[in-house]
Amino acid sequence: MQKSAALTDALVRNAKPEVDRQFEIWDGRVSGFGLRVSPSGTKAFVLVYRHAGRPKRMTLGRYPDLSLAEARSKAFEAKGMIASGIDPKPAKPVEESRDHRLVSVVGDFVERHAKRKTRSWQQTEQILNREFVSVLGKRSVEEIEKRDVSRILDGIVDRGSPSAANHAFRIIRKFFNWCVEQGLVDVSPAMGLKPPAKSVDRDRVLTDNEVARIWIASDDVPYPYGTIVKLLLLTGQRRDEVVSMRRDELDLDNAHWAIAAVRTKNGKPNEVPLPPQAVQLLRDAPEWVSEFVFPARGRPERSFSGFSKSKKALDAASGVTDWRLHDLRRTLATGLARLGTDPHVVEHILNHQTGALSQVARIYNRHAYLPEKREALCKWADHIDDIVAKARTAVEVD
Repeated sequence: MQKSAALTDALVRNAKPEVDRQFEIWDGRVSGFGLRVSPSGTKAFVLVYRHAGRPKRMTLGRYPDLSLAEARSKAFEAKGMIASGIDPKPAKPVEESRDHRLVSVVGDFVERHAKRKTRSWQQTEQILNREFVSVLGKRSVEEIEKRDVSRILDGIVDRGSPSAANHAFRIIRKFFNWCVEQGLVDVSPAMGLKPPAKSVDRDRVLTDNEVARIWIASDDVPYPYGTIVKLLLLTGQRRDEVVSMRRDELDLDNAHWAIAAVRTKNGKPNEVPLPPQAVQLLRDAPEWVSEFVFPARGRPERSFSGFSKSKKALDAASGVTDWRLHDLRRTLATGLARLGTDPHVVEHILNHQTGALSQVARIYNRHAYLPEKREALCKWADHIDDIVAKARTAVEVD
């Protein structure tokens, strides 16, 4: 978030930090000069400029160690040097041991940041490598420009994946912000870019006929994608939660799946009663030497990740298009409502934090509703069996 205003002593003194977001307030008197406020409350005067055709950023000093008047004077001095063709920012010492190529820095980012801060770090790593490293991997992060990032994002939109383009934009912006924090680049090439596509809230709910066709076609796509799709339909859990399912989370004898808080989107644990159909799918799954039920091929230390090709194959086999895996979650919630399931039970199944229950009720009912959840999911699984049986019969009659 960037703010514009003429800097005054009072404005600098009273500038308040924002949660999880760094922002700048730019000066109206000296172009490129401004105050940076970090989430921790640290304030520093900065100057953004161009030298030798490249965007640069330098920190002039921290407030209140450096006053506004002193910082503005330093900015004037720096701009005079820039006008004379001199870069006012001291050259960095050469880091011979650190590889600044994108392919290497992405690896550092994943290990030192994404794995520690992001539950979906594997997806982050995959998108960075597939979309950016594959194109720019050998270039130094300092050489990557705004037009390079924009060209890649536009290409994702052009191939018919606007939502994926927006997701890639958020990831590359976070990556380059981290590079700025690490001192690897002066200015993020994603700074000033807007999401490449307009965000549209989806309300796609699959019909019973579409559910049946997807279920039947899931038998014709390579394992484990078909099984994953069926479990998404049967449980209503999020894609990453199903795909990264651990063996130690399952108690198949008691038809129970316990998802730990560290693996859920909202950081809340979820107890998922498994209908018999889901238990059978999991019993039939091959036993790999891996903590994951669905490990990546040849990479047992990681979970399955071959979504794109598998989804295309499933679409072709089922004849159902214009849907996403997340739509299965919405379809389950809508289907349970049609079958008469109470809204608060549906929310417990989906592990939502908001809705019919008050905050106090959510605290004291943390492990409640397991019988109701089991009844609802079993009813939904039986409904899927019925519509699949009817669809198979209709095909045989034809």
